[in-house]
Amino acid sequence: MADKIENIAQAESFIKNVKRSENWVSNEALFTKLQQSQELIEQFQREDLLPNLGVNFCLYYIDLGEYNKAWEYTEIAKINAQKFYNNDRLLDAISLQYRIQRYLGNLEKAQEIVNEHIDIAYKVNDLQQIASAYQNQAILFHRQKLKQDAIDAYETAIKYIRRNKSHYYIATFLIGYSGILLDFKESKLAEEKLKIGFKIAKKNKFYYPLALAYSNLGLLYEHLRKENDCIKSYKHCIKIFNEINNTTNEITAKIMLANAYVSFNKLSEAENILKQTIDFSTSNNIKYDLIGIYEALSSLLEKKENYKEALHYYKKLNSLKEDYLSNETNKRIRHLETTKRIDILKLEKETAEKMAEVKHDFLANMSHEIRTPINSILGICYLLQQQSLNSIQNDYVERLKRSGENLLGIINDVLDISKIESGKMELNYDLFSLNELINDIYTTLEPKSNVKELEFKVINKNAEIQLCGDKIRTYQVLLNIVSNAIKFTEKGRVILSVKIETINMQSKKITFTVTDTGIGINRNNIKNIFDRYEQADETIKNKFGGSGLGLSISKKIIELMNGTISINSKLNKGSKFTIMIPFKIADSNNTNLKLENVISANLIDNKIILIADDNDENRQILKEIILSYNKTVNILEASDGNDVNSILLDRIPDIIFMDLDMPNLNGIEVTQQIRKFRKYDSIKIIGNTASLSTFSSEEIIKLGFNGFFQKPYNVNKLMLELLTILKDEV
Repeated sequence: MADKIENIAQAESFIKNVKRSENWVSNEALFTKLQQSQELIEQFQREDLLPNLGVNFCLYYIDLGEYNKAWEYTEIAKINAQKFYNNDRLLDAISLQYRIQRYLGNLEKAQEIVNEHIDIAYKVNDLQQIASAYQNQAILFHRQKLKQDAIDAYETAIKYIRRNKSHYYIATFLIGYSGILLDFKESKLAEEKLKIGFKIAKKNKFYYPLALAYSNLGLLYEHLRKENDCIKSYKHCIKIFNEINNTTNEITAKIMLANAYVSFNKLSEAENILKQTIDFSTSNNIKYDLIGIYEALSSLLEKKENYKEALHYYKKLNSLKEDYLSNETNKRIRHLETTKRIDILKLEKETAEKMAEVKHDFLANMSHEIRTPINSILGICYLLQQQSLNSIQNDYVERLKRSGENLLGIINDVLDISKIESGKMELNYDLFSLNELINDIYTTLEPKSNVKELEFKVINKNAEIQLCGDKIRTYQVLLNIVSNAIKFTEKGRVILSVKIETINMQSKKITFTVTDTGIGINRNNIKNIFDRYEQADETIKNKFGGSGLGLSISKKIIELMNGTISINSKLNKGSKFTIMIPFKIADSNNTNLKLENVISANLIDNKIILIADDNDENRQILKEIILSYNKTVNILEASDGNDVNSILLDRIPDIIFMDLDMPNLNGIEVTQQIRKFRKYDSIKIIGNTASLSTFSSEEIIKLGFNGFFQKPYNVNKLMLELLTILKDEV
């Protein structure tokens, strides 16, 4: 191992390559290197390395018997392994959680984890992990003395590891299986499995499994009372462990050899080898080994009638046992505390999930109450702008509109966070044009850059390409990042560049890079920049405003799309955001995505439009907006679902704008009633709401609607939705 982890490359190499073999010792040096790696991973925001780091920290704390800490790191490993689709480390973390629960004696919980391990291993079709999971199952059955269950599980494990065709693991599993069979007194079957594993290990020079094989051969020959073969096997085992510098297992093998000598009544040989192990075990304070050594020495010296020395080791044994058992009692108490802590964490998780639901419901209700007046404010602003205003009046209206839009933006940010946290944010996969998306971003933000006299350009040399993905969320992310770049840049330039890379015939990786010459971000603050409500410092909030949610939401949306976002920045020099999102590419036969550039408002000539909304102000605003487009439209109004049904008895409208949240009979209920009658098939129903909506496009269609929009009204989007539905009919 390197003396010090000084850069991220060394950290990555270390945590990926440190193994539970001769280069692993759970000591202060290892802990220091893990800490150094953790600091670098946090500094460079390499969250993709957290699964490896979590697994290694867990192994370290397991060796120390600190199972509460070990469990915490398995959770870190699991969460980040799932986030970055690192199935190997995910399954490692689950396997370690099984081991922790088994060590704690929580066999029922250990069984649950084994079931999870098997289930996920099957889903990802990882043969080695399936085998490992069944091996864990076998060990659990062995612990419970369930002989046939343990044998069946180990047989299944070996079946899958054979299909994996890894000779190393085939040998290791067969040798491990033989140990369990020996304990169940199945000597014949144990010998059969052991010899196969031994042959593979010896042929391929797999030293660690070969040493274990010799150890099990020693046990086998001891059971069969084959003295020479037994002693020879143990000596081979000790020799190999010595050669690979695996001192701990070497000492254990020497104690096993000493016990074999005693069983064959070779007491002097047993005494010599036990005394050889005392110095090492004493200097390294390996109390468990010393107990075995002192007990064996006391017993065999008594047999040799060396009572004085036997008493000496007997006293050492009692003293050590008292100390060791006291420590073990404390450990067990800590283990019980850990188990309780895990139960508490589970309860806290359930409580947090319930609170998230309560928060989501609260925000859903507040959304309706806040969006409704904003809908009126923005609608009136639009209508005022259609009038002949002088420059001062126009300025007032523009400022009022801007304030309303800013407030709406903050509300949308809060609601998006709520959707993400409650798991209710869903992506809508539709075909869209990449170049059209980029042009929309440029067209939207160019006026802002012009006001600040910034150079704003797009570098997109790619041919037209049709993608399958969530255009709206992609637009939201890019708009946020580029808008931020313009906001935090006082002079110089902002550049959005687009690069397309082929993943395979069906997929493309699109990398969007946003570079600016703005205020930049302090190195110490970069790691927090994607946290909620975090901005680089308080002066930024005071000077530039904002909710501090935009980057957090963008990052979560990108991750929902299986993408990544990273940042490089220097204070007062500028920032560079790099966003990578994988997309499916559209079928070349289905690329007719775009509407006509201009959809004629004549499509609603003399149409009957019913506005169903329980809020008088909302009805009036929508009515005036529609009439401002086309004065030939005949407008009807309804305040709830029952009113809608009454109107339909006399007149059949061409279009209904249906509020979902009306009292008595809501918009969804009355729409489903309407769709039961054939005579109403021609009616186009456009749903709308000021509440927090989690409906997907497919769900809206299934509920009987032809379209949907969110209040407050975005006049252009609203009319586009209406005219598009009518155009499809023509």
